[in-house]
Amino acid sequence: MSATTLAHQGLEAVQNKQYEAAIPLLDKALASSSSPAWLLARGQAHTQLKNYDAALRDVSEAYHVAAERGSGTSRKQMIQAQYRRAVIYFKLGRYADSDCCAKWSMLLAEGRPAREDDGVEKQIDGNGAYTVTYEDGVADRAGQPGQGDADFKQSMLAGMGGGGSGGPTTAKTGFEDDWKRAYTWRSQALMALKNLPEDHEGKKVSVTKTPSRPQKEVAKKPEPETEVDSDEDVAEPSKPAGPAPGSVPDEKLKLRVDFYQSNQNVTVTLFVKDAKKPDLNVKFSDTQVQISSLPRAAAPYVQPGDREATSTLTLGGQIDPAKSRWSATPHKIELVLQKATPGVKWGSWGKEDIGSAASDAATFTTQTTSTTAPSTTTTQPSTTTKATSTGPAYPTSSRSGPKNWDKLASGDGTGEGDDADDEKNDVNGFFKQLYKGATPEQQRAMMKSFVESNGTALSTDWNDVKGRTVETVPPEGVEAKKWDAK
Repeated sequence: MSATTLAHQGLEAVQNKQYEAAIPLLDKALASSSSPAWLLARGQAHTQLKNYDAALRDVSEAYHVAAERGSGTSRKQMIQAQYRRAVIYFKLGRYADSDCCAKWSMLLAEGRPAREDDGVEKQIDGNGAYTVTYEDGVADRAGQPGQGDADFKQSMLAGMGGGGSGGPTTAKTGFEDDWKRAYTWRSQALMALKNLPEDHEGKKVSVTKTPSRPQKEVAKKPEPETEVDSDEDVAEPSKPAGPAPGSVPDEKLKLRVDFYQSNQNVTVTLFVKDAKKPDLNVKFSDTQVQISSLPRAAAPYVQPGDREATSTLTLGGQIDPAKSRWSATPHKIELVLQKATPGVKWGSWGKEDIGSAASDAATFTTQTTSTTAPSTTTTQPSTTTKATSTGPAYPTSSRSGPKNWDKLASGDGTGEGDDADDEKNDVNGFFKQLYKGATPEQQRAMMKSFVESNGTALSTDWNDVKGRTVETVPPEGVEAKKWDAK
């Protein structure tokens, strides 16, 4: 199969959010050609899978290759590379670096020279902290290509050319959409930066406009062959080549986990590559789940029986082991845990420990994948007692657990009824400011897109959303399900 065909399949997989499938296809394609478009796509896939070091290498190499080629698409690819850097640094908590890269993406979209010393990264104080503020970023729109300053909000909504009646008009560059995307990302980075402590590392600038080019791996010279006496036994390696056992920190061995819950169950999804159902042994206790033998992507040497092949999950609440069950596919293991006390809200699913870290009190039972689903006739706890002691608990995805809505609404002076301070430090504060400063049509688009997508999408482009129903697009690894009110 040709590199072009493999790349086309890889690009299509990225577009369909099949990131794990996209990477090996793009790996094979890039072995033949260092296409900036292919590198950017693989960098996006690595970012979604939280392989941030690999993602940075790809987008940095894409920037350099695009600059060297100087083709008709090179500037757009350089703009996209700077934007991808901004996204990666944001996810790493390096918000000052993220804003710098987003600004460089904007400047390239405005047609500014790539080698221009614009001093973006030099805006720091005596303590080395980044001095650009959220208000500075929102006001920084003078160079928006193809727009006039006075008509900025309307032009952002309609995507029209030309300028406003009250300001100069900048020339169109063909990269207006790229500029808007980078501008929006700056708002998020600077809002996050605004809420950091003064001495936080996220306020330090450590990037340069031209990213460091990744060093290419040099192929090792083959070692000279030595003759072996045919009468001697040659020892076979007992394990595949890889890092020495115990050389990978536990944090890197831990699995990516997602969960959701109902009144009866907590469903925990563990993302594992090459999981083989016949090889898995899953044991349940009241407060823990033990799983072995697990393959580890970060430690390919792991074999059944090794400490690293076992994970012990300490749960965020008590379960009924006899009514809990599990299933497995080559890419994930799903645990359906029956709550010991139905209706109790768990603040989190729990934590993972590497190895057999079972508590002394744990008594494990082994369940097969065909365990009967939990009964729905379990007696519910008294709602009267619950309402008076803790207040009603409603389903929530909040990391801090359920809120007592009675106290929240009462404003009784205990601090639980006043959200003013929390809003300043919450990402919702950014959306409220965005909504407040938007035009009526932008607000209309925001409301329509947010409601129809069940809170998973937000658009300010009324022309885009007015003629269609905005689809629900859940985050990677999360499955959208309809709420059953019964």
